[in-house]
Amino acid sequence: MVHRAMGLMLTAALAAASTPAAAQESEAGAVVTVPSGEVREGDLYAAGEAVRVLGRLAGDLVAGAQRVIVDGQVEGDVFAAARTVDLRGAIGDSTRVVGEQVVVDATIDGDLIAGANRVQILEGTVIRGGVAAAASSLEIDGTVEEDLRAAAGELVLRGTVRGDANVIADRLDLAPDARIEGDLDYRTRIPLSPEAAARVAGAVRYEEPIDEDDEDDGSPAWGFLFWTWQVGAALLAGLLAVALFRPLVQQLASAIAGETTLGALLGFGAFLIVPVGAAVVMMTLVGLPIGIIAVLLFTVALYVAKLPIAAWAGDQLLARAGRPGASPYAAMAVGILALYLLFEIPWLGGLFWLAATWLGLGAMVLSGRRHLTANGG
Repeated sequence: MVHRAMGLMLTAALAAASTPAAAQESEAGAVVTVPSGEVREGDLYAAGEAVRVLGRLAGDLVAGAQRVIVDGQVEGDVFAAARTVDLRGAIGDSTRVVGEQVVVDATIDGDLIAGANRVQILEGTVIRGGVAAAASSLEIDGTVEEDLRAAAGELVLRGTVRGDANVIADRLDLAPDARIEGDLDYRTRIPLSPEAAARVAGAVRYEEPIDEDDEDDGSPAWGFLFWTWQVGAALLAGLLAVALFRPLVQQLASAIAGETTLGALLGFGAFLIVPVGAAVVMMTLVGLPIGIIAVLLFTVALYVAKLPIAAWAGDQLLARAGRPGASPYAAMAVGILALYLLFEIPWLGGLFWLAATWLGLGAMVLSGRRHLTANGG
């Protein structure tokens, strides 16, 4: 019942986070398209090899695909997870994207939050809010109307930041045409030249990078102990879940195995939308306790979400090792160990954590939706 309640909560939160009058539409296929000249009312939840908005979407776009392309107009928010994200149209609200490569040549009337190997904000881009980005390579040629927060291997600024900038990077390059109208706080291996620092209108504050040798001195043993404690806690939670809620754990695992793409998309949407919805609810005195409860339940859901994924992954690994139909306890134990080893891989571990969390949340949403459908909800 606990897991099912979380699934129902996430399903309800996804629905409540959208504009009340807007319809919601889900599409999955090789290519999901809003054709040029078409006006699509309501929110669009899309999954496939490619998702393209060439016309006008009068709502939010939540997309998961190999490639997401917005050449038309999205009047609401954009949430996209894809190998390549191309934003070349107009977006009426905030944009949150993750992928291998993100290219922005658009007008965004809100904030841009991006995580990718390479992020390019091209010259014609105007972002009316702020930018928060994490990337190996970040290039900004357009205009950011508010603050910039960035962590990158290399950051090249040729455009304009009208607010403050806070940067952590191996290398920061302020080109001759670059302009930061607020303050600059930055940490890089090599400080800016006086000529480059003069392109900042406000105060410039430099902090030397932390010496990794000093930071890690004496830490490997503690790091291993902490990792062991995490695995032990997760293993205990997983085994208890199997003992107390075995049918539900298997139901969640089968849900994500049967609809992996849709589940990941729904989980991605829940991961982004639920905290925002809870924050909006907490803005009123009446909604404050409801929002706090939703945040607490969502925090628990984030931790629990990995358990059905561990059960499914462990079952697959044992089957490949010649032990099909192994005990669910063994599957959970093997899956937990495999997941936490993946989470420790440098650079990629965070992506594996996100993937497992999104899939687990998606399993909860799918299970909750099926429960509502079966009961006529």
